[in-house]
Amino acid sequence: MIVYSDDAEQIRVWELLYVRLKDTLDELGREDWRGYADYWIVSDNWGTRQHKLYITNLDLLDASVVKRLQKTLADFPDWEIVVAVYLKKKGYSWPDMGLVVRPHEIVDELQRQYFPPQYHGIKYEDTRTAH
Repeated sequence: MIVYSDDAEQIRVWELLYVRLKDTLDELGREDWRGYADYWIVSDNWGTRQHKLYITNLDLLDASVVKRLQKTLADFPDWEIVVAVYLKKKGYSWPDMGLVVRPHEIVDELQRQYFPPQYHGIKYEDTRTAH
């Protein structure tokens, strides 16, 4: 966990990035914290250089969308977006999976075998796997 020594600066950047992420994602879908829309950005600031994003619409894992998220971090090299796939389907449980989006790389922890076939081929530039 990375913690800022200057709380005011961390808060300023966190809020700025929150607005940028929200603006970007609002162009692509709707937000709902209960998982009934396309995404949810956690609005709690835990004092780290990180935003947490839950994706409930697999279309938002498209490489062009992830590239847009990565661009929101361009001016903040020490920040990241943790993207978790969160799909609510009655009687079905998805394993934990997602992405860590950083300005210079994407850490890919997606388990595509659980996705519908049209999403199996998702690939990202500047990617590494966590394993």
